[in-house]
Amino acid sequence: MSDCDPFAELPFIVDAFCGLGKWQRPINADFYGHDDESLLAEMDHKGIAEAIVHHSIARLSHPVNGNEQAMRMIEGQPRLHACWALLSKASREYESFEAYVEGAVTRDVRCFAVFPRFGAYPKGYDTLLREFVRAGTFGPLEDCGLPLFVDFGADPCSGTDVTDWEALRFLLAEHPRLPVILCEYRLRAGNRVFPSVMDDCPNLHLETSGLWNYMSVEHVAREWGAERLIFGSRSPLRSVGLALGMVTMGDLPAAQRALILGGNIRRLMGPAP
Repeated sequence: MSDCDPFAELPFIVDAFCGLGKWQRPINADFYGHDDESLLAEMDHKGIAEAIVHHSIARLSHPVNGNEQAMRMIEGQPRLHACWALLSKASREYESFEAYVEGAVTRDVRCFAVFPRFGAYPKGYDTLLREFVRAGTFGPLEDCGLPLFVDFGADPCSGTDVTDWEALRFLLAEHPRLPVILCEYRLRAGNRVFPSVMDDCPNLHLETSGLWNYMSVEHVAREWGAERLIFGSRSPLRSVGLALGMVTMGDLPAAQRALILGGNIRRLMGPAP
């Protein structure tokens, strides 16, 4: 028997993982990416209340510069919230890493992201997740209790199963109070790996846009609880409608779908300072 029931009212939907700025090649036809205006139009079309955004430059070139560009683009847009990408504390690109994180929080940044191994591009750079952890990068985030998105994809839309599971386990074990949200273009072979990590590490959450396999969202919700799932679209590199439909049309109670679509990420980010 299906567990699916209709929403009594439309849930408050938060797209927790999407990008602003231009990418290195067209996503389709002449479209290179979103500015704030086009992203908000897409959100209106899909019934999305708010979005958490990182800038393409923060992912592909330089997080510090990209974070500032994101802040400028969302200024005056209360529906858009910045997710700051981080370099390793050991990179020597921060005068004080702790002060940088503290400054982000005072500017109402309530979540962060790392993109390890995205130095596959000749112009890129490469820091393994283990080196982020060894350098003490995530201690300030754990102290604040703020969530961390982790995406290993060197090319954010080119394939499947790029997660370094042992490195992820290392992070989760070293920082058990840090909410970690794993993002993948598509979890496929990883479906045979992530169950044991979910069992062992209650601080691991999965972002939903990579859960393409048949009833993957339902499987995670039933095995580990809907609280471990975070709705994200990976827009503009992926379809917002596809990602949204995997949850809104999922065989789940409406209360669980509402948690996935916005309740969980709002709880993890906590109230603004």
